[in-house]
Amino acid sequence: MQTKNMNMKDTTKENSIQIPNYIEGIPTDKHRVKDRFELIISYYESLWKELQRETNSNSIHNKFLDSEVFIVKNESDKKTAREAMHNWKSTYAVKHLREVVEYAQAIDGLPLFSSVKKGVQRKNGYKNIIILYYTFESIDKPYLNFTAKLTIGVTASQKHIQYSVNKVEVAAKQKI
Repeated sequence: MQTKNMNMKDTTKENSIQIPNYIEGIPTDKHRVKDRFELIISYYESLWKELQRETNSNSIHNKFLDSEVFIVKNESDKKTAREAMHNWKSTYAVKHLREVVEYAQAIDGLPLFSSVKKGVQRKNGYKNIIILYYTFESIDKPYLNFTAKLTIGVTASQKHIQYSVNKVEVAAKQKI
């Protein structure tokens, strides 16, 4: 008789690696989009409160840029929540946003700057976009090995604002 571990789900997309149904409280099932959306909003709310208590500025220092990156309520969270809810790894990156923002850096061979897109990026007053990457690594849990992309909007006054964070979808496509 074959038994299946009820705490794990089978997946062939992730190179036949067994992925738990929950990772640090994040549901990994692709149909749990609404749950991940609510978690992302909750993570941002907690981070804002922590940053206010600690720094009174809602910013995290990025070592690569040697600059403060601001987490702006109703700006940083909107784009991220809409995108990150579709993939548990993106939600995981949001849960670890402080670490991602602090240690994200450019990748050799990929452009650091990107043009501002029409729509929300322009509406937010960004004059430039910075793209940085952070790689999650785990020896014990291979499903936690992935790269997250951090997008930072830069205003005319040179204020750096976290715009979005999400899992890099296809490494080959992104040339990573």
